[in-house]
Amino acid sequence: MLHPFNKIEKTAEEIYEFDLLKAESAGTIGVGNKPYLSRHSDKGVLLIHGFAAAPDELLPLAYELEKYDISVYVVRVAGHGCSLDNFYKTTYLDWYDSISTGYNALASFCSKICIVGQSNGGLLATAAAKFNKCDCLVLLAPAYKVNIPGFFLIKYIRKIIKNIPRHLKEIEYNYPVFPTEQTYQLKLLQDEVSNYVKDINVPVLLAVSEKDVLISPKEAVKTVNKMSSKDKTIYKYNNKQYNVKHILTEKHSVKIIGDIAEWVKEKLV
Repeated sequence: MLHPFNKIEKTAEEIYEFDLLKAESAGTIGVGNKPYLSRHSDKGVLLIHGFAAAPDELLPLAYELEKYDISVYVVRVAGHGCSLDNFYKTTYLDWYDSISTGYNALASFCSKICIVGQSNGGLLATAAAKFNKCDCLVLLAPAYKVNIPGFFLIKYIRKIIKNIPRHLKEIEYNYPVFPTEQTYQLKLLQDEVSNYVKDINVPVLLAVSEKDVLISPKEAVKTVNKMSSKDKTIYKYNNKQYNVKHILTEKHSVKIIGDIAEWVKEKLV
């Protein structure tokens, strides 16, 4: 079961240094695979990347938020940004526990915290907002329902096939496959998070691409509409106009990144 994060009695810098050492010990190489902290004001944003991805996925949004004097922490979810062998060993509970480091770093000096999650990170962000102090929540193509072939049979497929080839063209820092055991863990996370959706009562932003190839935009809208929050904003982007298939924060998606950062800035005032 998911739960409130355990409090870490250290400074943001001490927590971040520990997180960096943990990433390096896991074999991460390059800035895009490592957690990122940039301390500015006492308004902070926790950014959680997607499944089989890496912090690089959310760095463009983090840099945009910094322009508004907002502190940011881009987490490295457990098992990501290193090797598939490390990813194979993780569960959704490991993923959730690993984002507590970034949350604690921000909580050590921030009066307001926004939690942002992309894809599977959207599931983790929903859970984090349920159990911890959260002033607003941003869901970027959240994986409430995924379009992975045979997903409903993943509990059984994982015993036969180890990996599912990816359907997106290769993106730097991302794993080239979806491990079936970890895809099953994503399903378990979906099932648990579905129990918490109605409890979310903070301002929520949902951003989706209308022709997303990995998640269901319609299911994302339906799920957000179940939340208790009276303050909901939904951005739907046209796939052809913005050349977006799933990763809303790709470096070329300047308009989308700007829209998200502007919303966050307004809510953290």
